[in-house]
Amino acid sequence: MGFLNKLFRREDAATIDARRIYAKLMAQSRHPNFYSQGRFSDDYDGRIDVLTLHIAAVLSNLNRFGQNGERLGQALFDEMKDDFEIALREEALSDASVKKRIQPMISLFYDRVKRYAEALHEENPNLALQSVFSETLSDTDISHDKKSFVAKIAYYVEAFDQALGPRSIGDIALTNFEFPTLPA
Repeated sequence: MGFLNKLFRREDAATIDARRIYAKLMAQSRHPNFYSQGRFSDDYDGRIDVLTLHIAAVLSNLNRFGQNGERLGQALFDEMKDDFEIALREEALSDASVKKRIQPMISLFYDRVKRYAEALHEENPNLALQSVFSETLSDTDISHDKKSFVAKIAYYVEAFDQALGPRSIGDIALTNFEFPTLPA
């Protein structure tokens, strides 16, 4: 959406709700238990991965609510994309550089959301999530710490998805949901 449209357009409820959801997911995704050796890397890519796994669970659950869920899901995606663009602009990048760098980020986001959502809909979501996380965690060695973390993060994402399951679209929009505990 263009700058003038944003400036003069009244925000709709989906945008306001998406901003609230995004802020809660962003705060959770910065929890230090997600990052260290054998876990997600504490850099831009690792932080995007952790944010993406949270957004994937929310988007997966919003799909249950038809057109209203799609609208809120799109608004959540737009909020994330706007945040990525702001972060890149804060690095003093030109418009052309922002567009060039945002495309791979969005492609990675779509790929991960698709893989996480598909795993959540498998007959054994925990096993499917472990397989995805084994591939996506950036460490090349399959250390005991990494294997242990893969099991923990798969459990965490499955538990978060299950916690969202009985929630109404209103509960999700108002962020009336809790995150499971991620073991240290």
